[in-house]
Amino acid sequence: MVKFKNLSKRPLQDVREGHHREAYALFLVGVTLVVLGLSGIADVSVLLSAILLAVSFLVFHGAAEASDRRPLLDQVLRSRQDFGAFSKLLPEARDLRIYGPTAVNVLVNSADIKRFVLAAGGTVKVIIQDDNPQALTQSAIQLDDNLDLEHTLRSSMAILDKLAAVPGFSYRLLPANPGFSLVIVNATDADGYLIFESHGFKDDNIADRMHIVIRRADSPRWFSYWAARFDAMWEASRSPIFPVGH
Repeated sequence: MVKFKNLSKRPLQDVREGHHREAYALFLVGVTLVVLGLSGIADVSVLLSAILLAVSFLVFHGAAEASDRRPLLDQVLRSRQDFGAFSKLLPEARDLRIYGPTAVNVLVNSADIKRFVLAAGGTVKVIIQDDNPQALTQSAIQLDDNLDLEHTLRSSMAILDKLAAVPGFSYRLLPANPGFSLVIVNATDADGYLIFESHGFKDDNIADRMHIVIRRADSPRWFSYWAARFDAMWEASRSPIFPVGH
């Protein structure tokens, strides 16, 4: 009895969630045709035509699904090009947290960060690499050779120093490179999500790096895990030293 009850609930759940609707629809059509055939309402030619139509639809639908289907893993593991411009993430951001060795690809959008997040009363935290020579040497071993790490880092720090004067913004310097970058949007909210970027090793192009999107609604466990890693990095980082009168 319990198994039958669970079985009867499955079709209703599938229909509500949009799964296998075509199969259920064809099943109902088939039942209807059987009833019409047994009752003598529909003749043989009508029944055969309906059956051929149903079979043709199933073949077409299966071919269309096969041509559009990507491996499931490729839907999870993405590249930077899949996300478009970073500024597209900002209008919905109330709490923005960023870590990158230089975060240069994010900071080129500093005007949009001020406009969409800070001016709207939101908060922004940014972590980048510490600029001491030992930290730079260690990071340079892993990162691609196309990047002038020291020059890019100092350019980023100049942008960050300006943003630090805006209420709601703060940044810190991390003495080690953890091998990944993070962008977290609305870390404490139900609609929060993050983008994890693996650095690889000596990438030919930073656009080739693997990206994973984790939404709190999809995986509370791993979302909380990576949000906590950002918090740990923040605690391990040092605040910048500003000139007197900054």
